[in-house]
Amino acid sequence: MPPSRQAPDTRTVSGLLLGLAALGIVLLVANVPGSPLRSTTLQLFAVLALPLAISLVAYVRFAKAVVWWEIALLAAWGAVSVGLATFVGFLATMGTPGGYPGAGVELLRNIATFLAVTLGLGVPYGLAGTFRREHPRRAVASALLALVGVFVLFNAVAVAM
Repeated sequence: MPPSRQAPDTRTVSGLLLGLAALGIVLLVANVPGSPLRSTTLQLFAVLALPLAISLVAYVRFAKAVVWWEIALLAAWGAVSVGLATFVGFLATMGTPGGYPGAGVELLRNIATFLAVTLGLGVPYGLAGTFRREHPRRAVASALLALVGVFVLFNAVAVAM
């Protein structure tokens, strides 16, 4: 493939990655208490679903060629990873004493959770895309380790805040 044809695709996908990350932050800022956009559904979308979409775009960005069943499999694995991390995070913070910390702390916690899930899924999926052709076993191992990354980072944020 000629470099001139591949470079715009890479820039477009990189721009999409940055745009989705910025959208996540904007949605969380718009979801502060007292906002007309305040919604639990919007918060869950921004904190859990949007990072999964970002990680899948990262996989597409770094893979030379993409097979759609691989993306579907990665989406299912990412959903399982996020679901498990959320469930364990809920159990870990269930008995935590204290009331509502305030809008500022809630916003910081939501942004930290968004970044934790995005990095926990995005880095392993990006590595899986990079290793896809030359080292398929490393790609599979990296994709499987996304569960560990999301689990550790999500629960670190959940327990710390």
